[in-house]
Amino acid sequence: MTASPTVKLGRFAARCATEDLPKAAIEKSAFCLLDTFALAVLAADEPTVVAMRKLACALPDGAKNAASIWADGGLAPLSEAVAVNAFTAHAQFHDDSDLSSWTHPGSLIVPVAVAVGEANNADIELVLRGIVSGYGALVWLGADERVARAMIGRGVRTSPTLGTIGAAAAAATVLKLDAVGATHAIGMASSITGGVLEPVRVGSDEWRVQNAQAARGGLLVAQLAAEGLVGAESALTGPKGLLIALAGMEEMPPEWETDPHPESIVSIVAKPYATLGDNMAAAVAAKLVHDDGVDANKVRKVTTRIWRPYVEYPGTSYRGPFDQTAQALASTVFATAAMLVHGELEYDIPSRMRGDQRILQIASKTTIEAEDEGGPNDATVEVEFADGSTKRREAKEAPGTLLYHDREMAHRLVGQRFERAGLGAAAGRGMADAIFGRIDGSDPIPLRDLLTKLTGRT
Repeated sequence: MTASPTVKLGRFAARCATEDLPKAAIEKSAFCLLDTFALAVLAADEPTVVAMRKLACALPDGAKNAASIWADGGLAPLSEAVAVNAFTAHAQFHDDSDLSSWTHPGSLIVPVAVAVGEANNADIELVLRGIVSGYGALVWLGADERVARAMIGRGVRTSPTLGTIGAAAAAATVLKLDAVGATHAIGMASSITGGVLEPVRVGSDEWRVQNAQAARGGLLVAQLAAEGLVGAESALTGPKGLLIALAGMEEMPPEWETDPHPESIVSIVAKPYATLGDNMAAAVAAKLVHDDGVDANKVRKVTTRIWRPYVEYPGTSYRGPFDQTAQALASTVFATAAMLVHGELEYDIPSRMRGDQRILQIASKTTIEAEDEGGPNDATVEVEFADGSTKRREAKEAPGTLLYHDREMAHRLVGQRFERAGLGAAAGRGMADAIFGRIDGSDPIPLRDLLTKLTGRT
């Protein structure tokens, strides 16, 4: 009898804890960990993050079943640390993207794997395995966009919906649950999950809470499975299961006929700029145009061409007024205009400069055109000037490591982000060196020791 998709995911999570994994997958998981951790550190002072951190219960050093809050180094109960770290990693819409599931795995998977590893004094290598497991689950669940697009069409946001399941897989791997226990965790996760797209459409704040809840939910069901609770093996594809209830799909996608595989994590796309993932290619192309030289006062017209599904995603077509930060984060015209004016798009621009008249002037002259050809990483930005001259660049002209990190890029970015956060570039680079050294065969490194060194706790 063919195993159900729930069972397939459970078996995958269990295998990731013990079987040999491709080095490319483990290395990619390190890039994802470094990217997510550094972005969370960078977001420490974001107002919604400050509010979230106030709700965490502080624990003394040495407390059991506790983990670090990355933004300030304090200890909190494990579930609270996961929620706060997930919220913080997602706070600037800067965390990575999976194109298959249309999710942001960094904020969903990494906080769970790291916190469980810390609480259990696990070697960093097991944590990286958990990241491979969670990311692999999300890529597989998206079913080459089939499930993801079906959910989006019904107003369901995939990050918190599929994310709870991915988080459960990651936690199951780091907890070393067997295939039966991991399957129960996946089943329970599939039954408690969900989130809608309305916050992204209107620019309110709870999209951050959605990913925090998903990460915490995934942790909870893995812990309960470890205690013997049972989840439905038919949770994904049963008559009242997730596929039909949340995606409206009566037939199982063909991708779910196959097993998840760890190499799928390699497809994850980093987000170099603080904007909705749908805007990333447009921002990359606009950055190239900016670097060629743009006088904002002489711009007559801007045409941005991006993949049609991104044009149709809630929030991307918004043109202002930008009263809320999330409205600017989601808007394609804002991302394009801000990049053309400033040549960068860190969070301070949509947060503090969304009323910048130079940005608004360019945004008012920007037209977004939907492209049926190409794909999610394709975009073209063309600027027409008052004298009739034009400048045109395509996203594909940018270095590939901008979206798909290598060791050099990961090492450099974590140093830069730690420096900007006031922690010093050396601390970030040291974290990268320790993790890469472990991948290359150094002695085991308990994650707790690495975090203790970073936070200064004794």
